[in-house]
Amino acid sequence: IELIQKGSKKAFHKLFTFYYKPLCSFAYRYIKDISNTEDIVQDTFITFWENKDRFTELNPTKAFLYTSVRNKCLNHLKHKLVKEKHETSLIHELESDTIFTEKVIIEDSFGQLYTEINNLPESPHKIILLSLKGLKNKEIAEKLNISENTVKTQKKIAYSKLREKLGNKMTMIFWFF
Repeated sequence: IELIQKGSKKAFHKLFTFYYKPLCSFAYRYIKDISNTEDIVQDTFITFWENKDRFTELNPTKAFLYTSVRNKCLNHLKHKLVKEKHETSLIHELESDTIFTEKVIIEDSFGQLYTEINNLPESPHKIILLSLKGLKNKEIAEKLNISENTVKTQKKIAYSKLREKLGNKMTMIFWFF
């Protein structure tokens, strides 16, 4: 330790060689990544070298090395948690944007659908609106005082006109019903 204090690189190398693997093993128990554990241990030795004047005995040096590795592992894990939390936040934000975009598209499509439904003649218009509310053909016929066959015919006419106006959007819109 005295030689290291005086700047002996040979003495430092001896200390490094003696403690490097045990410190890596110690760090690996927490980090579970060889590359990061080696970086942490090497960084610890750099910190030790920069503060070599503070150490006069082996036991405080050993305590510093292990404590420093433990603290650097803790900092690494905290940083990892912050990074994961940030990534989770970004994922949620992206999902929210996706959900938002989908809702905008759906609302826009429904707006176009209702615009075209309002452009239908009166009878198919009423039938389609009742159908969209979930009423069956028989229920629509009873409500409008018309035959069930008239409901079916008017629905076919309405769907045909809507398909003509909306094209592929028609399939997507009715997929949500």
